[in-house]
Amino acid sequence: MSLWEAVDYLIDRAEEPGDLEAHGLQVLAARRWRATGRLVPPEFLAAEQMSAMVALAIPVELARVRSILAAPIVVLKGPEIAARYPDSVLRPVGDLDLLVPDADSAQRGLLAAGYELNDALEYRSLHHQPALRWPGSPLPIELHCTLNAPAWVAVPPVSNLITAAVKSATGIAGILALSPQDHALAVSAHAWKHGPFSRFLDLLDVAVLSEGMDRASLAAHAQRWHMHRLWSATIAATDALSSGQSVPWWTRQVWARHLGAPRERTVSEAYLMRWLSGCWASSLSEVPGAVGWFIWRDVRPREGEHWLTKLARIVDTSRYALRPLSARRDHG
Repeated sequence: MSLWEAVDYLIDRAEEPGDLEAHGLQVLAARRWRATGRLVPPEFLAAEQMSAMVALAIPVELARVRSILAAPIVVLKGPEIAARYPDSVLRPVGDLDLLVPDADSAQRGLLAAGYELNDALEYRSLHHQPALRWPGSPLPIELHCTLNAPAWVAVPPVSNLITAAVKSATGIAGILALSPQDHALAVSAHAWKHGPFSRFLDLLDVAVLSEGMDRASLAAHAQRWHMHRLWSATIAATDALSSGQSVPWWTRQVWARHLGAPRERTVSEAYLMRWLSGCWASSLSEVPGAVGWFIWRDVRPREGEHWLTKLARIVDTSRYALRPLSARRDHG
């Protein structure tokens, strides 16, 4: 069974369209359902249309940014991964993540050239600037100063990542991509930051990026990033996906019960997955600190928030513990 046959098998096992949406598979599902004579739901059609529109916008946006910024520009994730799918439209791209040597300066340059904040409430994270958007464009842009990864991962300096970068699969002159090894690890680490095995799309992305690469070399590279245990667990799960099997039973029972057949995670599963992700820190001695860091990140009050307010939010969230994540989001 090929990887894409395995994906079709996975899609066929889903019970509801919402389950496929939760795993980022709605565009792939639209193709599969159409091929098998099933009625494609409106939300899948809308996702297809948006993905096609974004695919057309990507080269335009990259060329525009390249004309404004003189510094090296490295595309992360989205378009580079989509280029490895049977059709780039099948891999939805929500925004353009660009790694640059000086994100502060690049942000000022794009704003001066006519870009606007994507949303007045957009925030600056530890790894990227607030999202920008060219007026009328469907595609937000985030300028990254580093990669998004769990705290224990030794992300290489940006200068090293840029030095090792290769020509982008987008074909835009002057646009680079992470080296194949760096990109596979970066996508895995980014997915793990949000909770291990959160979505099948994340596993599929790692599978297509690592396909045909030397496993021993990848493992050695993961060791240098201090993410060898994380990578080992991820690649085992992608192997299971590629062969049309479920992820290993021990993974399924502990923190990936939603992967037996695609379904949306419950609120409690999402928190448990995120908290236990620290169990895959680079060494056993680091596990307690890593697990504690993830738990503390969720239980501490937000900046300027009183503990009583935080406690009320915890109680409110607990009411949704066994319900899908979307039910909690809809509630606010």
